[in-house]
Amino acid sequence: MLIPRFALSQTATHLSITIRCPYVKFSSSNDNSNGIEIDLPSPDEFYFACKPYYLHLYLPGHVIDKGLPDYKYDIDSSSFCFNYEKEIPNEHFEDLDMLTKLLNKENKVSLNRVEEIDRDLNDEQDEEDDDDEPLWNQMRQLEIDDQPKENLISSYSYGFNHQYKGIFSNFDSEYSLTFDNQSPDTLPTTSIRSSRLEKEQLDFNYEHYLVDKHELDDEMLFNFKLTIDDELNDQDRDDLKNLKYKKLLIDDQIPIYLGLIDILYAFAYDQRLTQGEPCCESPWNIHKLSSTLAWFDSFIDLPSVLISCCRRTLIYPLNRSFKLARKCLLDVIEILSMGKCAILQCFLQMRRLFLDEEHRYLLNTLYLNDYCLWIQTECHTKWLNSLIEAMKHTIDYELDENDLGLNFEEKSFSWKVNLCEASDTDDDDCVSSSEEQ
Repeated sequence: MLIPRFALSQTATHLSITIRCPYVKFSSSNDNSNGIEIDLPSPDEFYFACKPYYLHLYLPGHVIDKGLPDYKYDIDSSSFCFNYEKEIPNEHFEDLDMLTKLLNKENKVSLNRVEEIDRDLNDEQDEEDDDDEPLWNQMRQLEIDDQPKENLISSYSYGFNHQYKGIFSNFDSEYSLTFDNQSPDTLPTTSIRSSRLEKEQLDFNYEHYLVDKHELDDEMLFNFKLTIDDELNDQDRDDLKNLKYKKLLIDDQIPIYLGLIDILYAFAYDQRLTQGEPCCESPWNIHKLSSTLAWFDSFIDLPSVLISCCRRTLIYPLNRSFKLARKCLLDVIEILSMGKCAILQCFLQMRRLFLDEEHRYLLNTLYLNDYCLWIQTECHTKWLNSLIEAMKHTIDYELDENDLGLNFEEKSFSWKVNLCEASDTDDDDCVSSSEEQ
C-alpha cells in the first residue's frame, strides 16, 4: 500500500483533508463505496483506504463524525477532498503542515522511559511547558561553563543529540576525509572544540580577509532578500510522508536549538551567495560553514555558536566578510520568526542537496533527518521566540569582530613586517642594479 500525498487546511468551523490519488482503482461492485474505505475511529483520527493507497492520520483536534463522509473527487487533479466539522468552532488546529507528526501517534519520550500520551492530556502538558524557565535565562546561566555535559554525552559520539557512534568504522577512509573532523570515532567529544579552533586558526588567511573586508561591495550579495514559501511544495510533502518516524530520546533541548542556528546560518549564507538558486557548490558551502556538520561540534551557550558561524565565514568560503556574517545572522532570525514550517522547508532543501552527494549524504542520517522530525514533534514556538530575542541582544551588544579569536592584531603586525621586508628587499635590488650599471 502507498501513502498518498495529502494536505490539510482549515476554516473557523471545518477541517479539510485533500488526498491526491492518481492511480486510484475504483471498485466495480454495486455498492456506493466504489472501493473506498473512510472512517473516523475516534474524534481525532482519520482513516482512508482505496487501492493502492492507505492513509491513517492523527489529527491535532477533534472533528464530528456524521456517519456518511462529505467528500468530492476532482478528476483533473486526481484528488479526494474531505470536509469535517470541528467539534469546537473557532478552535485553531496547530501544525497542519507537520505531516510526519500527523502520520504517527504522538509519544512522550524521556531518557529513562517511553510513555504513550493521550490527546486529552496535551492541553495540560502545554500549560506545564508555559511555566518553564525562559530559554534566554537558561542560556545566560550556561555561559559561565562552555564544557559539554559529560554525564549525558558518550566519550566518542556525534550526530543529532549525540546518539551515534562507530558509524565511520563501517566505511573506508574517504568518508571521514570529507569532514573536518577526520577521526570522529576516535576523537573524544570533549576535544572536538579545541581541535576545531586550532584547525581554524591554521586555515585563517589574513590577506584574503583584508581584501574582502575593504573591497567586497557586491550590492546583490548584501541586499539579497530571503524568500520562503508560506506552504510546503509537493516535493516537501512527499519527503515528509516518506520520512522515517522514530521516538527521539532528548534530555537537554538547548544544544538542539543552538545546532539549529548553526545549520540555518550555513543555509542562509549559501542562499545569499547563490541568490536563492542553489548550485553544485551549495553542499560544500553549507557543510563547511556549519561546525555542527563539519566537526560534529555541539554548543550549550548562544555566543559560542554565533562566534563559530562568524569565524568560519572569515576563514573558508569565497566571500569572507564580518558584515556579510551579520547579514546572515539576521537572515536566521527572519527564518526563525517565520515559524516551524519555514524552518522545515530549509532543512528539507538541505536534505535534498546532500542526498545526491557521494559522501555528504551521511549528514542526512546523522543530523538532517532527525532535525526534520524534531522540528515537527519537539520544537516549540515559545522557545523559538525566546531564541530570537536572545540572538538580537547578543548580536547588538556582545558580538564583535575582535572577539572572534582570530588574533587580528598579531596577524596585522606580522603582515606589516612581511610587507616592510618585501619593500626593503625591492629597494636593495634597485640599489644593486644601479651600481652594476
